[in-house]
Amino acid sequence: AKMANAKPKLIVIGDLILDEYLIGYPERISREAPVLILEYKENYYKLGGASNAAINAAQLGAEVVLIGTVGEDKEAQKMQEICEENQITFAPLRLKDKPTTLKTRILSTNLSRSLVHNGNSSLQQVLRIDRQNNNNLSQTAQEQLYEIIKQKSFKAETILLSDYSLGVLSLELSQKVISEFDRIIVDPSGDFERFRGAFLITPNEPDTEKEIGMIINENNFKLIQQSLQSKLSEQTNFLITRGAEGMVLLEDNHIQTISAFNKAEVFDVTGAGDTVSACVSVAVAAGLSLNEGMALGNLAASIVVRKSGSATTNINEMQLALEQLDNSIFE
Repeated sequence: AKMANAKPKLIVIGDLILDEYLIGYPERISREAPVLILEYKENYYKLGGASNAAINAAQLGAEVVLIGTVGEDKEAQKMQEICEENQITFAPLRLKDKPTTLKTRILSTNLSRSLVHNGNSSLQQVLRIDRQNNNNLSQTAQEQLYEIIKQKSFKAETILLSDYSLGVLSLELSQKVISEFDRIIVDPSGDFERFRGAFLITPNEPDTEKEIGMIINENNFKLIQQSLQSKLSEQTNFLITRGAEGMVLLEDNHIQTISAFNKAEVFDVTGAGDTVSACVSVAVAAGLSLNEGMALGNLAASIVVRKSGSATTNINEMQLALEQLDNSIFE
């Protein structure tokens, strides 16, 4: 409840992705090639990558500014519209030579048009087409992006760096932001060293294992923390998301684990990491502890994995889920 009143301020910086969903009815096999013909039904867009983290934070009641790069294209326009619908301040750097990242998923219903009566059919992904340009930003673009960050960040309580390895969060830019501002939370994908000195890093287990060349288990959390800190910084805390195993928070000298709430109901894990990092960032911005942030992140993730695609949750849903859980989980 205290998160709802205060409107914590959060800046999300990272790789912006637009997800497009094209849905069709299966008609027949084509005569031209052994492929399925879909009769077009509809298409819609959602925000992915760092933009999904921003939507998650906005749904949780934060005031959010979203910063990254887009192209000068209709996809950027679409992204702007979705941000406005979700009360997110969209402040991207628009680049001619780096188009907006677009991931198009083509989905087929399991019934042809003649059999669909009440829209109750399930969907299956047939194909995904990615339009992305992973090139690192030019020196000029990095400087322009940093200017936007400086303009927008002076009032932020927390900054979330949401990384999808698409070239926005370079070593240089990340280090500039980390040295200039406090309370930096990072959701990394690959090469954690760019984020040396951040306050909190929220990687998933496979990425962490790859980074330090060690398998994580219940008995070596201390070792994992030492290994990560020697790479990154003594001051950095780590919240490692472990899928069905829950999460572990390595904070100062404490190790705190929390188990996943609903292993049985996992439907789609897409974007669950965004939900966790967004939730923890909002919690920290609202003045809660990392421990409380982890508990809220765990709760939020347990809700979004029951939904399809990059989903979000909100305060009311979380309140409801909390009432359904036994209080013993927090003891």
